[in-house]
Amino acid sequence: MTEEKKVKEKSVVVVPKDDSNNPQSLIIQAIDKGASIEVMERMFTLQERWEKNQAKKAFDQAMADFQSELPEIKKLKEVRDNGGKTLYKYAPLESIIGQVKGILSKHGLSYSVKTEVSADKVKSIVFIKHIAGHSEQSEMETPLATKTGIMSQPQQIAATATFSKRYAFMNALGIMTGDEDNEQALKPATQGEIETAMEALDHCMTEKDLLKAWSLLSKEQKANKDIIRHANEIKSNIKNENSQSKSA
Repeated sequence: MTEEKKVKEKSVVVVPKDDSNNPQSLIIQAIDKGASIEVMERMFTLQERWEKNQAKKAFDQAMADFQSELPEIKKLKEVRDNGGKTLYKYAPLESIIGQVKGILSKHGLSYSVKTEVSADKVKSIVFIKHIAGHSEQSEMETPLATKTGIMSQPQQIAATATFSKRYAFMNALGIMTGDEDNEQALKPATQGEIETAMEALDHCMTEKDLLKAWSLLSKEQKANKDIIRHANEIKSNIKNENSQSKSA
């Protein structure tokens, strides 16, 4: 055999990629060996579990990437009393969606909303889905808003639904809003206030702990971009740890 022929024969040798961790390759091997129906059913169940686990991992990674890019969501909508004095500010749902929908799409995430109305309550359910197939949901049930003299029943339900949708959407994505950050509205948080807030958030082990710690912060602290970013990172870490413990 000539040297040239040896080289040609070597050039067609293909080393198969090791995908032994993929149940699909095991199914192919089982089919080739004439496995029984019972064995094949177990193999397909194994593949389904593997695919769900992979989809969950992809979802968690997409959520972590999404939250790392979250902008500060500002409360720009004002509620005033009859004298024109500002009572409080909040971020309308359409404003929140407008600021995050591009980042959601970038990371393969989408959302849908379902609303259930009973005699005295409204429940909104927000579904967050990843292109790999995994989805999670967040629910917010709220008593019907106080009806004013000029408010019809459909308007009462609509107002309550808007409120519950906003909080369900924010909870589903781990969004924490900050107040409008102008000098007239708020003084900037001091370095000491920032460090104190971050230390308090660092001690949170669950999402419930985090929400409680957040509620105790001052308006100045809640408006600080670094504190908001730090809180979102902690929430993402808590979610990842919970998902890993469930899959273990």
